[in-house]
Amino acid sequence: MSATPLTRPVPVSPSLPLPHCRRCDFGDRPFDRATAPDVLRDYALRWRRVLADPGTPTGRVGVLAWSPLEHGCHVRDMCLLFRRRLAATLGTAPGPEPEDQDDPARLTGLYRDEDPRRVAGELAAAAEALARGLAVLGPADWDREDPRLPGERLTVEFFTRHLLHDIAHDLGEVLRAAD
Repeated sequence: MSATPLTRPVPVSPSLPLPHCRRCDFGDRPFDRATAPDVLRDYALRWRRVLADPGTPTGRVGVLAWSPLEHGCHVRDMCLLFRRRLAATLGTAPGPEPEDQDDPARLTGLYRDEDPRRVAGELAAAAEALARGLAVLGPADWDREDPRLPGERLTVEFFTRHLLHDIAHDLGEVLRAAD
């Protein structure tokens, strides 16, 4: 598997820029709220390809602290968490959780024991549900702050940029290790 360069603009806000990330160049690209759902879908598709590839190692490779599978599980769980955070910030219900929330591997936190193809599907579903939530946001919604974090200026836009950077960074780590 070879590293695939990022081909879509990756979000960054001029109002609160992310630091430059030399590992994935995320902080150097302009942020467009309208493209955030599609950027998330694009990353989910790339993750699905990595996880569905029978050649993807489930053990750690190179200098990774996690295996590609563990990174994929982390990305899936970040999408689920952000969907709940978005709902809390907007004061809405997040909707039903994906099936099999009682999976023993998830309950014990053993990402390495999960099935990569199953994780690929769950990651795609979680990212799509979140992308649909982001797609309907109005301008005022992007500036809303998480009410559970008083005193912080942590808006929906900030969390979205952080999430997309984390997903891009993890994907870059996995692709670099595979080279």
